[in-house]
Amino acid sequence: MVKNTMQWLKKCGISACLSGMMLTAAHASSAPLEFIVPYPPGGASDIIVRALAPHLSKATGRNVVVTNRGGANTAIAAMQLARSAPDGNTIMLADVALALNSVVRKQSPGYDVEKDFTPIIQIGSAPLVLFTASTSHSDLPSFLEKGRKEELHISNAGPGSLGHLAAELLRLRSGLNIVSVPYRGSGPALNETLGGQVDAIFTSTATGMPLVENKQLNALAVADDKKVDKYPDIPTFDSFDIQGVKAINWWGLIAPAGLDQATVKQLAEAVRTAMAEPELKQRFDALGINPTLNEGDAFAAMIRQELDQWERVVKEADIQMD
Repeated sequence: MVKNTMQWLKKCGISACLSGMMLTAAHASSAPLEFIVPYPPGGASDIIVRALAPHLSKATGRNVVVTNRGGANTAIAAMQLARSAPDGNTIMLADVALALNSVVRKQSPGYDVEKDFTPIIQIGSAPLVLFTASTSHSDLPSFLEKGRKEELHISNAGPGSLGHLAAELLRLRSGLNIVSVPYRGSGPALNETLGGQVDAIFTSTATGMPLVENKQLNALAVADDKKVDKYPDIPTFDSFDIQGVKAINWWGLIAPAGLDQATVKQLAEAVRTAMAEPELKQRFDALGINPTLNEGDAFAAMIRQELDQWERVVKEADIQMD
């Protein structure tokens, strides 16, 4: 009798455990998916996430909640993500700032790029382009000619931004006397370029090309080793014997470290499905972003390559930031 009772209790215990596990799994799969934007509303990252969210919701069957957490050049959002549970309920759209924060500052940004996150899938990339006011330089040769005689001032959105490092990279590779001029955000940096207070700015085609069409800016060169498909008339720096000027923004989904591979693959596949939607393709085209789907290890390798490149530039340019 005692033996039978014990066997019955064990079976009940096992059943309870299994039921609990099934309920937990069901909760995890039905729980809202928080999608963090590490910037305030309105920018490219915010547009990407809000365009992607409904398609991701459709592909996963989950409610996707978009949360904006701007500040410290994406570091605040990244730190919060790093401290989140690796349960598949929280992801973030990272960009190149995730890597730059780690290489331009003396102190840690509050996270380790390679240890604190799980790369899910890269979704796009876009090179910066050097623009000048239309009343300034009509092409790169005239810009370079001025730089051989006097200082060139290139504005950027702030110290440690991709535009800042792109200008420093151009200085190193061209030998020109280039002075990087930081502003508090891309808006003021662009306005100063339009007004002729500075010589040029590195920014995206989505920002610069509408102003080229309005005859307010001129596009001088793309910071990549290949041309932009949509704008084949913009030359590369390589075509003017200035080698190695490559400054590319990228976007990709990351999660906290320790996320299981089954969930990683599920989320990556959901993104692939979403990215096949014509609406998303149109959004990316309007933003000047090339869809680039690199999953898991390939995405991690790209981030490592970015860290290596910008660490070399920061060291060579002797950039020191607190």
